[in-house]
Parts: sequence; structure tokens; C-alpha cells
Amino acid sequence: MMRLFTLVFVTILTTLAAGNVLERSQKPAENDCKTIMDFIIVLDSSGSIGSLAFEQAKAALIELVSSMQIGPKKVQVWAINYGQTVEVPIAFHNMPMSEFTKAKLIQQIKNIRYMNGPCTATGDALKEARQICGDKCRRLSEGASRVALVLTDGNSNCGASVGVESTNLLHITKVSVFAVGIGAAINNAELHAIATDKKYVMHVSNYLNLSAAINSITVQTCGIPAFVIPNVKVESEVPSNTFRYYQLDTTEFHQKRNNQGGFIEITATILLGKVEVFTSTTDTNPGSNTGKHVQFQTRGTQQYYIEYIEENTPRLYFSFFGVQATNEYDFVVNWLDESGVLIG
Repeated sequence: MMRLFTLVFVTILTTLAAGNVLERSQKPAENDCKTIMDFIIVLDSSGSIGSLAFEQAKAALIELVSSMQIGPKKVQVWAINYGQTVEVPIAFHNMPMSEFTKAKLIQQIKNIRYMNGPCTATGDALKEARQICGDKCRRLSEGASRVALVLTDGNSNCGASVGVESTNLLHITKVSVFAVGIGAAINNAELHAIATDKKYVMHVSNYLNLSAAINSITVQTCGIPAFVIPNVKVESEVPSNTFRYYQLDTTEFHQKRNNQGGFIEITATILLGKVEVFTSTTDTNPGSNTGKHVQFQTRGTQQYYIEYIEENTPRLYFSFFGVQATNEYDFVVNWLDESGVLIG
């Protein structure tokens, strides 16, 4: 007899009070980014920008990181500065963890030099981001999202292919790219080639207006889900009234299933506190208003939730919402066939 399979999760708090809190906490609050993230800033420093606009870009970045919780167990930051060549003026891994404070980071951003490069090698900068993250980003088992934020005012006109390097950055190191185009010189085709998804594209009229858009950029980058991979346990925590967002690339799963739908199982253990869990195949940040509220089942000592993934569904998104002051959990994602056998 076929088992019904799953996304395996956690005890769900179903009180009305928790529901009201969830509605208020559906999206990250302004200036309150509590995400766990490996964050790579990719800053265009080519000659078309000019020194004044470059200083405005740095001021906007300072405003952005000021809203984040910086540190070894929160947001870790690297900065790539590029024109024709590429340099890395800020590298989290090159500093003692105790010294990587928000104040130190802000000072380092102020110190980034304007390169006045003769061309724009965005592809080379994305390649550098991949190499950094491949070596220094936290393990996927730690549940940290990996995000590259690209600020550029022009189309790439030297160096490696933007499209190839953005694709490699996602597929090899699971880094999502958010692209911000500034001014009229860059077109939407270029921005979409840089960005991982059309949702991660923004266009602002000039560098002065970048500061006005920075809150929206912060909210969106802080909400990008962390990738998880099958058969790897993820261990994490979430404070109260806060979401942790995750995503699973299901394309390989469908390939193994000959492009058919199938079951995905996520087994979860709540080590401390209480959480709510939501899933979606369309919304990157599922919650009480945008996702499916998980109802758990028990199998032996395990807790699990069951969901069938339709064919041609590229992603499964899910979230853990913290109910108590401190909430710790772990989970494992598995692909299953109809008879309950793990798929590779």
C-alpha cells in the first residue's frame, strides 16, 4: 500500500494569537533584517559612473548594511569592486570574527576606492563572487541564504559573459543575484541576464535616487530564500515573529522522474521553542497570507507533512516562523518515489 509522502516538518502552533502575529509579520520589517545570509556586494566602479555618483552608491550601501545584523552567525559580507579589473576590498574571512562589526564594515565601505575603470567587466566580477563563495561561504547545512547584490550603471563590455557567470554562480554555489541598474545606459536585457530571477531586478533613474530605493532593496535581498539540497540536514534557529525562508530546486528531481511529478519529504525536529511552517511553489516568501499552512502527521518518532510536487514546478519554497522567544530546529529534505524509496 502506497504511503503518502511528504514534506516533513514540525509541530504547528494553531492558536488565534499566533495567527494574528503571523499576519503582522508576513514580510521583513523596514530596517529590521534578521536574516542569516552570506552577502556579496558587487559594485561597478567603471569610468562612466563618476566619483560623486560612486560616493552616493557607497552611502546607499552603508544605509543597507546598517539595517542588517552583522556577524559570524548572522550576515557575513564581502565587497567586490570592479571596472576593467576586479578587487575585493572587504572580505569577511580575512578578519578575526570578533572584529567584524557593523561599525568596522561601514568604515570599510567608506574606504572603497573609485577605480575609474575604462570598461565594465560585470561577468568577471560575478566569477570572482563564485570563487569567493565556493571557498568561504558557510555550508548549505547551516541554512544561510547566499545573495549577490550587483549595482551597475552600464552594460558589460569586457571580460567574461554576464549570462554564463550569473548561471554558474547560481548552479555551482547556489548564490542568488539581485541586479540594480542605475541610469539610462543599462537596458533590461542586461539586468535580466545578471539577475537570477526577474523578481530580482530593479531600475533606478540615478545614483542620487538609489538611497531612496535602498529600503526596498534591503527588504527584497533579506527575503531571498536559502537553498537546501536533498539528504543534507539543515540546522538553524529563528527568533520570535521572524521567518526563515528556504527553497529547493526541483528540476533535477523531475529529471530523475522522467519529467513527472512526485513526492518530496522533509523530516523535521523542533529542538527548542515552537514554529509554524508554510509552503508554496510560487511565492518565494510563503506565510499565513501567501502559503499553505503545514499540518503535520506523526510516523513513529518523526513529524512530517505531505505534499505532491507537480511536473514543471521548478521550485518548492518553504518557511519556518518563530513563535517563542527562542526556536531551534533541524530538517532534512528527501526525494521519494511512489513506493517510498529515496531517489539518489
